[in-house]
Amino acid sequence: MENKPSVDLGLVAPIVLGVLSTIGIAAVFFVQRANASRPVEIPDTATPFRYAYLGTEPGISTLTPEPTEIPIFIEPPAPTEDLFFTATSAPTISRPLTQPAVRTATPTASETLAAVLSKFDDTYYEILYDGDWTAQSNVTGAYQNTLHISFAAGNYMLFTFVGEQIIVTYQAGPSLGEILITIDGLEYPATSQSNGTTLLVNWPSPKLVMGTHEIIIEHLSGGSVNLDSITIPDLRTPAPTFTPTFTPTP
Repeated sequence: MENKPSVDLGLVAPIVLGVLSTIGIAAVFFVQRANASRPVEIPDTATPFRYAYLGTEPGISTLTPEPTEIPIFIEPPAPTEDLFFTATSAPTISRPLTQPAVRTATPTASETLAAVLSKFDDTYYEILYDGDWTAQSNVTGAYQNTLHISFAAGNYMLFTFVGEQIIVTYQAGPSLGEILITIDGLEYPATSQSNGTTLLVNWPSPKLVMGTHEIIIEHLSGGSVNLDSITIPDLRTPAPTFTPTFTPTP
């Protein structure tokens, strides 16, 4: 009987080849895995990234950005003349200059007045009286036949009006006293109402600036004083003129 080996030598070679193949495949797999995790250096570009790691899973990025040092400039808009004011373009405010009234007024006994804008009797409700004033009626020749009479010095009346002038009318007569007229805080010389004959007298103020004014008439001294009426003339209406006509005689 012939002696045979317990292991078939014909099977050894395929087994060894299979083991070596498996070892080779495993070595190639680990080498590729090691190369996949190694950083790949990328040349300098204008992008803010220097290194990029290759990911092994699809859809997953392994890029890690680094902060950039490139400054960002925002150019401001060019200035326009509408946004700036210079000393030469500053607005100016002009105020109208008014000439102060001249403190001269002369009472006249003339019955002719300029065109009347408004005329108020001494009983007008907006004429305010302070002190001992007496309303007198049935005065012949007075406007609406009434007067307001003051019997004590220190009494005064106040009236606010709108216009360019005011005319104070009073009744002059023997033994009457003096009044002091103030317009817008400006006092005028004392006016005496004393006269040898009883008659109505007009005290016209100087021409004023068109607007609202305040007049105060005070009983200054002497005997009784009175107020008949207040007239606001219309200075914008020219006075009528008279042109004489001549008829030639034959």
